[in-house]
Order: sequence, then structure tokens, then C-alpha cells
Amino acid sequence: MKRLPIFIFFLPFILALLPQKGNAQFTIGAEFRIRGEFRDGYQSLRDSSKTPYVTIPGRVRLGFNYKNEKIDTRFSLYDAWVFGQNYTSSDTITKNTVNVFEAWFQYSFTRSLGLKIGRMTVTYDNQRIMGLSNWSMWGATHDMFLAQFGQNQKRWWGNIGLAVNNIAPATAYLNSYDMRNNYKYLGLLYLNCKLFDESLTLTFLDVMDAFQKYSVTTFVTTTTFDTLYIRNQNDSIIGTTLLPLVKKTSSTENFPNTLYARNTLGASAGLDFKKWSFFINGFYQFGNIRDGRSLSSYFYNLQATFRPWEQVTLMVGWDQLSGNNFSDTNNLKTTVHGFSTLYGSRHIGYGYMDLFNNIVKDNLSPGLNDLYGRASFSFRNNMSLELTYRWFSIPFRFLSVTNPGKGQLPYIPVKTSLGSEIDLMYVYKPIPNLELNAAYCFFLPTSTMEILNKIETGKSKFAQYAYIMITYKPNLFHSDNRRPPVKEHL
Repeated sequence: MKRLPIFIFFLPFILALLPQKGNAQFTIGAEFRIRGEFRDGYQSLRDSSKTPYVTIPGRVRLGFNYKNEKIDTRFSLYDAWVFGQNYTSSDTITKNTVNVFEAWFQYSFTRSLGLKIGRMTVTYDNQRIMGLSNWSMWGATHDMFLAQFGQNQKRWWGNIGLAVNNIAPATAYLNSYDMRNNYKYLGLLYLNCKLFDESLTLTFLDVMDAFQKYSVTTFVTTTTFDTLYIRNQNDSIIGTTLLPLVKKTSSTENFPNTLYARNTLGASAGLDFKKWSFFINGFYQFGNIRDGRSLSSYFYNLQATFRPWEQVTLMVGWDQLSGNNFSDTNNLKTTVHGFSTLYGSRHIGYGYMDLFNNIVKDNLSPGLNDLYGRASFSFRNNMSLELTYRWFSIPFRFLSVTNPGKGQLPYIPVKTSLGSEIDLMYVYKPIPNLELNAAYCFFLPTSTMEILNKIETGKSKFAQYAYIMITYKPNLFHSDNRRPPVKEHL
């Protein structure tokens, strides 16, 4: 990775010494996060061939913010690593992960119209479709243009976003884009409206992302023959034979001018009373996936929350992501029905063991149902305890078979239930900006879950996951300590 110019690190401090006009604010914030994890079935079930292990990932972030009446800008660096990945006594860092996390500025033409440009986080509503992915040490950002409009006091506001991605060094946009897991083009529209003294919130979201068609690699086998002469002990030719020479070659064809786009369109409604609150959202996904097949899928989420006392919160919810009926082989040749949650924060939505991250992202998945209940308790304003129960299932009674043999069906009949997950989490904040987060989670799988994880029925081991995470977010500098600090995005 190229070394950053040294003046970049001193620029924020130079700006801090300049005269600040009006309500201009300059702040420096940081984040230190270390998480020790015990993984024994995290992300996928295990059998006797896999061993539980401990890992310690970490990250640091350093963010600079400047804001006045017209300009709002942010620049932040981060380093994400796993303990032990670098040598202890070497001036050569073998795995340097230092990078720019955010780098954007926003100019406000008026109080209700602005333009934000650069690398930024994009999050809406309950983060099911667009989220921070903050559980990951890397997080998620997008390089895009974002027009912002809205009324004073945020009674209604919205965004129009556009991202056009290319490779480095820059080439023509119609050239091949080699980042297979990244979109080539993305557009979004988001609207938010608050009514009845903000007790009712209505939102609308439309996201279009386009991908280049998959490359096609063709393998060609050619056979030539070489003549071998057979000689006797006197070196006289007494016969000949032919030796086959097999040569394999491959060629890859790219399709930079063939793009497949999918559109995710939906809305949400949130109703908030003194003790009760309700939330519902739903999305329909259509267009094409990257292999050209048509897409038709849906997702919806229902959630109800009850606060009988200030210290107690009870919640129940239901998520359903449509999936593919793998027994309908004729329909699957042209149309898929799995829903992708795009760029949402999956850790907060589908269990802390992250067993379903791939399913909820993949349009070729069997789908997922998630019925959950949660009880949260607060103590002394700096301590909380959360208990969550989830029951997972799939919409259809079939799972796909990878590389079926001759005469074998490409699917297998199963039961719909996948199993249950129990998550217990404890949070303690001894001082402002310092948080201790600890959790213990376990999963009780069914035979269908074992098949989904490619484990022989009855051979999976007890799946559990535990972690202890420490996060510290100090405010290192503020240009005017009399004003409240600018909200950090770390």
C-alpha cells in the first residue's frame, strides 16, 4: 500500500489553529476496539473434523471533522487486524491494513439542499438493506455522490445517491470491472417523513445495483501424435508406434458491455407511543441476477415493542425472505426467487452467531424465516442485559444438491425447521465513551441445518460462540469545548 503524504496527518491540527468563523467546529475523535472470540460453530456448524479456536480481532479509527454553516466534512483512517498477524520485531509490516474509512465533504446550497461527495457510510431505517456493518472490523462504506434535501427540523428529508465504480488505474467505464463482489453502478432514492408530532414515521427506499456479466472461461483440449521408433539391440529400426500428446489451453471472455441490474423497492412504517411501538417494512426485488436469469423475490419484517417500565423492554418480531423452490427445476432455469439484503447489517438482524449471513445475501438461497423474541433490562443507567430467542426455518421443503451425480435429482427433500438460537448479551459502561460488551450464544440445529452446512445428519457438534469486546471512543480535541461535540460516526 502506498504511503500517505505526511502533511495529511498535520493538516487537521493546522486547521484547528486557524480562526473559526461563526459556528465553525473542528473535532478529532478516535475509536479503539478489541474483541476476544471463542468460535465453536460460529458462522457454520462444525463436526469432529473441525476444532474450536480463539481469535482476537481489533481495529482503531482516527476521525477528523470540520463543520460550519456551509461545509461539513469528515476524514477518517482505520487499521483492522488480527492479533499476531504481524512480526513483533521487524520494520516491514507484512499485512498492512491501514486505509481510508471515510473521506467526504458536504456543501449546503441552502438549509434544505446539499450535496455530499466521497467515501461515506450509508444507513437507513433498521439497516436491513443499507447499513454500517459495524460488527465487522472493516465496516462498510460507499464511494458515491449523495444529494440531500429536506425541511427544517427533519420533518421530511431524503437522499438521491449515485455510484459509478471503476478499477485503478482508471480505464474506460465500458472496460471489464474485475471486482466480482462489488457493483459497477448503484443508484438510490430514500424518503423519510414524520407525522403526528413524530409519532408516525414513513419511509421509502429504492436501490438499483448493476453488475457486469460473469466472465466465461473455455477449456480446449488438443491431441497430437508423435512417432516413436522402435529399435533392436543393433540400433536398427524394427517398427514404429504413435504417442499421444495432450495439450490443454484456456481462454477467458469478458463482457464489459453486458450489465445485469436488480432493483430493490420498498417502504416502512413506524408507530411510536409512550409504551408501545410498532414497525413494519417490506421490499420487492426484481430485474436480473449476474448470470442473466430474471429475479422476483420479496422480504418483510414485522416488529412490536412494549416497555412496561423504563428499565424493561420486550420485543417480538418476524422476518421472511423469499427463497427458491429447488424442486421446481424448470422455473429455476429462467427465474430465481431468493431475496438479497444487499448491503445491510446482517449481524444485528439474524442472530449473533452469523450462521445465516450468506443465505440472506444470496439470491440463489432457499430463503429464511426468523421468528424472534427479546427481553432487555437496564440497570443504573450504565448496565444492560439482553436475552434473545430465535427460531429459523425455510419456506420450502427442499435444499439444492451441489454437483448431483448422473441420474440424481438436483434437490433433496427436508423438513423446514433449521433450529433455534439463544443469545445472551451484557453491556457495561463504567465511564462515558468506554463500553464493555460480552455475550454467550448457542444454536440447537435440526437435521436440515446440518444438511445446509454439508454435515452428515447427527454428526454436528454443539454450536456455541462467546466474545468479550472493549470499545473506547475518546474525544481527542474540540475547537470550542463550550459547544456539544459534533456527533461521531466511528
